[in-house]
Amino acid sequence: MTTSIKRADALHIAFGVDEKYLHPMGVTIASIVKNNPRLDLVFHVFISKISSAGRARVEQLEKCFGWPVHLHLVDELVGVKDPGVNKSQAYISKATYIRLLIPEVLQGTADRVLYLDADILCAGDIANIVDLDIEDKIAAVVRDSASESMREELGRKGQALGDYFNAGVLYINIPLWMAGRVSGRALEKLADPSLNLRYSDQDALNIVLDGGVRFVDETWNHQYGLTGKLKKGRVGMDVPPDTKFIHFIGPMKPWRNWNPHHSKQLFLTYQALSPWADEPLDDSFTPREIYVYSRFMYRLMFQQGHWLRGLLWYGRFLQKKYLMG
Repeated sequence: MTTSIKRADALHIAFGVDEKYLHPMGVTIASIVKNNPRLDLVFHVFISKISSAGRARVEQLEKCFGWPVHLHLVDELVGVKDPGVNKSQAYISKATYIRLLIPEVLQGTADRVLYLDADILCAGDIANIVDLDIEDKIAAVVRDSASESMREELGRKGQALGDYFNAGVLYINIPLWMAGRVSGRALEKLADPSLNLRYSDQDALNIVLDGGVRFVDETWNHQYGLTGKLKKGRVGMDVPPDTKFIHFIGPMKPWRNWNPHHSKQLFLTYQALSPWADEPLDDSFTPREIYVYSRFMYRLMFQQGHWLRGLLWYGRFLQKKYLMG
């Protein structure tokens, strides 16, 4: 991997993933590069542990696109770049810890970093993100699509918020994040048993950063729920033309092989540009998914006149319904 060097004009983009999400992350990177051919980019991949095959794919990203891709192994960083974890916080998962660790590690390398979840596709030019004014704010964020219900839930726990953001896209002012000891304070909230935070570090960050963020328009984080689309029989991509990032929220993702939504084709378009071009899409189901998705999949197939496929999905649904009693 390329040695990390501070590049004043580069846009630093960071991901926190596990091995399962390396594939969609690679496709996210491909979509960013494809839509921003003239943007100076530096990518950072934070992961707890990685197989030799996964490492080889990440190394191919740099060769494929020509931009630096830095691999940060969290197991090696914890204790060196410790944001304040203590014994009472030991149960907090590494996946949660990763997002909070990113600014801690990148201080001195960059003053700004764009954090992205790996279930995102870039749909346009993002060059003007560097023009977002966050000199006096810790981050630029986008309101969560369920903001009101999230605020109400935290309000009942004594955490009144002015607004609530989705933490899948964060443009972070690293010096202010460090000065505000954001990572350590968020971990303290996560460790507080009286709060029992439903959305983990997203809730914690909303509490800690309340009043310290700049809300920007949803083009930067267009939250797109595929489950809701499919329940209504809507399979076409219907995002505003000025969308920068499409964020596929919820359990249904575009890389599911049986996904009938056109988002799968969009994902495959960018996958073909990545080192994962030969990777098959995900065919797996959890028991709960078999029941939930087979129910609206057979209805969708019948609605579209795909009778045989509809009957196959209906058989799956009946089988799971019977097993569930």
